[in-house]
Amino acid sequence: MAPSDEDDDSCLLVVVLETHEDLWSALADESESPVIGNLSLTTLLQQVLVFLNTFLALNEANELVVIAACGDQSEVLYTSPSVHRERQGPKHGAVTGNASEEVLKKLHALLQEQAALPVGDHARPAVLAGALSRALCLINKAQLASAGGSRTRKQPRLLCLKGSPDATEQYISVMNAIFAAQRCEVVIDACMLGASDSAFLQQAAHLTNGIYLRPKHKDALLQYLLTIFCGDAFSRSFLQLPRPIGVDFRAACFCHRRAIDLGYVCSVCLSIFCESITECSTCGTTFKVVARTPATKRKASAAAV
Repeated sequence: MAPSDEDDDSCLLVVVLETHEDLWSALADESESPVIGNLSLTTLLQQVLVFLNTFLALNEANELVVIAACGDQSEVLYTSPSVHRERQGPKHGAVTGNASEEVLKKLHALLQEQAALPVGDHARPAVLAGALSRALCLINKAQLASAGGSRTRKQPRLLCLKGSPDATEQYISVMNAIFAAQRCEVVIDACMLGASDSAFLQQAAHLTNGIYLRPKHKDALLQYLLTIFCGDAFSRSFLQLPRPIGVDFRAACFCHRRAIDLGYVCSVCLSIFCESITECSTCGTTFKVVARTPATKRKASAAAV
């Protein structure tokens, strides 16, 4: 959607924050590496809260939702009163005082719940697709609720703060969420805090005209958040923002959930497979496998002619 000064005066920002405590502890343990930096979960939360306050201070009409993605679940940590139509005075205020306490309280309860799970469950990556889908549902609900009473449409935007590597088994569900965001004109920004890039988030930012960034200095996260992800889409047209050198467009096969460079595609449902098959496991289409003529026979036939 082309940005305009009317549409982008105010913004609805949904922040999806990966809060796997074991992950951030591992990142902090690798603080000797200049690529990772000294970034613990506590440091991350402090810098994110400052960023959220700054975002709300830019425009009193800005709205905010914070979603934590932890393990196999997602939890809404904070929602601006205007989003769920609970008016508390003329302004919803910044994320300070009770709101910050609410974020930390809900997050603490979520981490305690995750800590009580069996040890094997701690290693599971956060379900990114579930968090993205929940964010899109909240955005759609807020847009429908404000359609009748608001003169201008708030620009929806989604910011993902992720640290774990991509889970290829989530490829289908994540891409479905990304395509839904693209159709709903929701910009997806991504800040990858892990040691490697995220192909999922690269494609999400590329398809929705968002920004993908993997900061070199993780301990300076606040500066990246304020200078790159704080402005709305209209303001970005006047700024020199970093752009990724390349995007990893590799898909994951539907059979083994592995990232592949070359594969086989079903001509009916477009499912992707890493090996040649006779029947599509998704739609049941049967393929006619044509046997290849050996090169020696082809040469003999050509010589005879």
